Amino acid sequence: MNYYECMQESINYIETMIYEEIDLNKAADRAFMSLSNYYRLFFAIVGCNVKEYIRLRRIHLAAQDLLSNDCSILDTAVKYGFTSADSFSRAFKKATGFLPSIFRKQERQYIFERVDIMDKYFEEQDLELSEKYPDIKVLKETGSFYGAAFRADSKTPENDAFMGLKAWFDRNNIGDIMPDYRVYGYDIPNSGKEDGTYGYEVVVTIPDDFEVMGEGVVKKHFEGGLYAVTETTVGDIVKAWQRFISWLDISRYEMGAHQCLEEHEIDSGFLKRDFENPENIRINLYMPVVKRSQTEYGKVTLQPVRVAYYREYGNDSEQTAHNVFKVMLTWAKKNRLDCSKCKMYLYNHGFTKVKKFWFEIMITLDENFVFQDDLIQEKIFEGGKYLTYDTSLSHLMPSWQKVNQYAASNKIKSGKHQWVEEWNLDNWECPGKGIKIYFPLA
Repeated sequence: MNYYECMQESINYIETMIYEEIDLNKAADRAFMSLSNYYRLFFAIVGCNVKEYIRLRRIHLAAQDLLSNDCSILDTAVKYGFTSADSFSRAFKKATGFLPSIFRKQERQYIFERVDIMDKYFEEQDLELSEKYPDIKVLKETGSFYGAAFRADSKTPENDAFMGLKAWFDRNNIGDIMPDYRVYGYDIPNSGKEDGTYGYEVVVTIPDDFEVMGEGVVKKHFEGGLYAVTETTVGDIVKAWQRFISWLDISRYEMGAHQCLEEHEIDSGFLKRDFENPENIRINLYMPVVKRSQTEYGKVTLQPVRVAYYREYGNDSEQTAHNVFKVMLTWAKKNRLDCSKCKMYLYNHGFTKVKKFWFEIMITLDENFVFQDDLIQEKIFEGGKYLTYDTSLSHLMPSWQKVNQYAASNKIKSGKHQWVEEWNLDNWECPGKGIKIYFPLA
């Protein structure tokens, strides 16, 4: 069960015990969580702490009793676990604004309904799909959030990223500042090298106005959207993603362009993470999805065209890309190329592991344009047939995953000619107005 389903099991237990003394350790057990993690996630998911939820649910039921029968205030207090009529009256007034006697006399109303997490958070699923994939649920549109992120590139980037973020987390007392914090991680696309190193980033949620300071930690904004969610372990992540892809093929969804997330269990996965044997750490996987009708793809044929190009190799992916952009955009401005008439295409090492990262940028040229440069060369970009998809810089990597998944699920064969991204810039300045993905078609 995912965290939401586990929390619903806990709430179901609370509701069956609402007239009795509730052992919160047992409530946490029903959610398969430690008590501390249960408190934190209950607040994050339900919107109030568990003790407040129990108190307000009992006030709600007591209010119904006061209006529907002649029970005394003392009997009502005892029924709902209060030690005296006075303590009940104080709690009742705090919740409803009225003493019980006045509330009854004036026939007031107070409502605090039982929380149904599955109805509140999840979209209704096709029955056949639910029976075949009972472990996969689709969250309703989630809101955006801010996070403090730490990235590591190494042969053990997960461990390094978690240790780096945990050190910053402790120094800045984030647990006190945001008690309902959550912790997510994700691989960095296109970061794998032949020496076995790759990138991973860990994020802890923070208040929107929190100023992030600290070496290696940056503040990031994550857009909301629809997510398919399932529970797994660190050791079974690959199997879980494969199951997601199979589910996509027969669902009414396709992969979205917002960030994929792995939510790690706080106690065993963050506060007391087992770096030697992390395989059994419990996580929830969030795969971004959109309804199929919301996505628009195009098909075009790019004709062969003369281009100026520059390619650079380097050990740092981001720095190498930065250098290539700087060289080509400086050259375009120097030669007064018209960015409304020229097209700029980019491609790189892609998802393959390489000894050194590399990037290449091509700018289309008018047939009469002549130049000489020590760095910039020219060639013919052959073009070909392409499937296209419009995106933005912030959604670029997830968009490529989305396009690849769309092609696979629709049995679209990839061509052997060069994939590219068309970057639409104003006055040769980044980040630009948008990016168009070109997926080669056979």
